[in-house]
Amino acid sequence: MLIGLDEHTASARMSRYETGTHQPPIQTAQLIAQQLSVPLAFLYCDDDRIARVLLKLKTLNERDMVCLENWLEEKFGVTDPR
Repeated sequence: MLIGLDEHTASARMSRYETGTHQPPIQTAQLIAQQLSVPLAFLYCDDDRIARVLLKLKTLNERDMVCLENWLEEKFGVTDPR
């Protein structure tokens, strides 16, 4: 399998991840997101609208991302908590 799971157990493991029975280790989730070309946050998003926005954000170029970030900060006063 492309993310390094054993092919004999991959189907069952992925099924458990999809149903929420088990959560993959973060490193596995990162590999899954990379293979699906989605942001890691997309895999954990519980709101479909926000998930769609995350997918769109991933397609923005650097200039547009900075513009969006500035607009959000001006509109909502959002700053990076890190």
